[in-house]
Amino acid sequence: LYGNVFASTYFLMTGFHAIHVLVGMAIFGVVLAQGARLNASWGEYVENAGLYWHFVDLVWIFLFPLIYIV
Repeated sequence: LYGNVFASTYFLMTGFHAIHVLVGMAIFGVVLAQGARLNASWGEYVENAGLYWHFVDLVWIFLFPLIYIV
């Protein structure tokens, strides 16, 4: 309640982003674990994993200037 608002917001936003990055890495880890067994039936999963990863990246593109430049 009486702490540094900037530090609290910074760690909250970067912490949430880090959690989402770890989730994305786990999602792609599932794809990598398939190895040679990866076939066309995994196409939708891989596409959704890519969309998730790019969304996390897009959030960071807006979060970075918000934190460091503003």
